[in-house]
Amino acid sequence: MKRRHNSGDDRDNHERWLISYADFMTLMFTFFVALYALSSVDIKKIEQFSGSLEQTFRVIDKPIPLIDTKKSEFMENIRKVVTANSKDITVKNEPRGVVITFSDGVLFGSGSADLKPEVQKVLVDISKLLSVNPGKFTIEGHTDNVPISTPKYSSNWELSTARAASMLHFFIEKGLDPTKFAVAGYAEFRPLESNATEEGRQKNRRVEIVITQ
Repeated sequence: MKRRHNSGDDRDNHERWLISYADFMTLMFTFFVALYALSSVDIKKIEQFSGSLEQTFRVIDKPIPLIDTKKSEFMENIRKVVTANSKDITVKNEPRGVVITFSDGVLFGSGSADLKPEVQKVLVDISKLLSVNPGKFTIEGHTDNVPISTPKYSSNWELSTARAASMLHFFIEKGLDPTKFAVAGYAEFRPLESNATEEGRQKNRRVEIVITQ
């Protein structure tokens, strides 16, 4: 009886051990290279590296007071300028950044986006402080919920945005970098107080400079 000749599949089965053998040899080579590397480590260099690493993490673990100090100094300088000029401007340190809030009455006439001449002195002083601040500045315009419709501004959206842009143009004319600025108009949709009272509406009509690092 003739023996049946094996197919190519049988030959493949016999040669599969070569794959496992090659993997094993690769692992062994890697293992011995690692041993050699460990045996030739410069202990002094390791100690120096370890000390540098420890010092680095010790520095990182500590608070960095320089930024906070500069921020505090900036806020103090802004407060001095504000206090000397108007009670209708406030400065607060909020999670989103340092916020300078201007009541609309100190900046503009009713329904207008033209800056009053008498507020320009304080804006000049503020611009000097902003010019040396490394942060970014967003100027936000806000209104109350009383509708407006004039030939120039068809809604509170246009008015709030125009007021923010008016302050932006003032700062740019004083030489500040325009790439550090952004403007936004929020109309009546980000109120500080309820619009149900005149007092609340008055607080909601404002322009804010938000300074972020």
